[in-house]
Amino acid sequence: CFVYIAMTTLLWAGQALKELGSGELEARLSVIEQYVDVHGKVNADNTLTTVLHDAPTKGADVLAYMLSIMRAVADDGWAIDAVCAPYTMFASEFAQATQHELPALELPVDLPASSYYTLPEFLQLVPHPSEYTVRRFIMMDFIADTVIQLEGNRKDCAKYLMQIHGLCNEDVCSVMTTAQHPEDVDPETSLVFEYMVAEVLFSFLTQLPESQFREMYYTSLAIELRKAEPQILANVLETAVDNIVARIPSMDVECSNRLSNWLAVYISNFGYQWDWAKWESAVSEQDDTPRRRFMQETLLKLVRLSYLDRIKLQLPESCVELVPVKAPTHNFKYTVQSMDERTREVS
Repeated sequence: CFVYIAMTTLLWAGQALKELGSGELEARLSVIEQYVDVHGKVNADNTLTTVLHDAPTKGADVLAYMLSIMRAVADDGWAIDAVCAPYTMFASEFAQATQHELPALELPVDLPASSYYTLPEFLQLVPHPSEYTVRRFIMMDFIADTVIQLEGNRKDCAKYLMQIHGLCNEDVCSVMTTAQHPEDVDPETSLVFEYMVAEVLFSFLTQLPESQFREMYYTSLAIELRKAEPQILANVLETAVDNIVARIPSMDVECSNRLSNWLAVYISNFGYQWDWAKWESAVSEQDDTPRRRFMQETLLKLVRLSYLDRIKLQLPESCVELVPVKAPTHNFKYTVQSMDERTREVS
């Protein structure tokens, strides 16, 4: 937990720290390398796993992944073009300012497990170029911090999320909302900002054992993002959902249920419009397959958010089989089949 926090901090501040004292920075990096090496051997069979069960059998060691990023950044002189550095405009003023000694930071020795910081595991829903691994992590860390800090106001969060790319150099990532031809932006050849936002959103939604905030926050945030950029964000979110649904058989059941809740509320806010034709292939699957069950559960929730006939009209004829035959009704625990006149009067 503490090592991960130190590693992410060094990524953001490594270049400035190198200018102040490269020897101390290298010493810190050496200590971190030793810890990660020991940590990997001790926890070889107990590494973090993703929400998708088709991940490697021993999961993914986040610390080892972070260390590989740090080594790449250190070899490049700790220069990261995705890191915002507005303080450089005031370098002369800072040089003349009074220096203060910061107090030593004392880390708590004994904390309950619930109080520890949970290491984030960002889902990769679309392919990204491997040479942009550092940029991708920095940008997604920036996006994640914004989602966390502005949790109390989804409208402000959506507003500032769509401005993050403007704080970095123009060539750090591709932005579909500002591109002249958004359809030509390919996530396989460049980092696409909108897809990284979607990946962070779904990573938070599917965080185990429970998401950091209420599920409705991530749903309402996605709705606000789509309202801000109706055409582009609609396609991005739909592509992300399609890629997740394709891997539903390997997804944790709890995460699948959260995604079903998210999708039902999201669709209901946009006139129940969706590319239902993509779900036709599930009709031929057996009733107990994860993908068919996911679609049935989502459609049932849509029926409860609207009504049965409305949902049937939205679906292609081949998909009507996925919705219940009858509309869901109340299931009272105690029912009175018959009662005499006196009981009826009392009731």
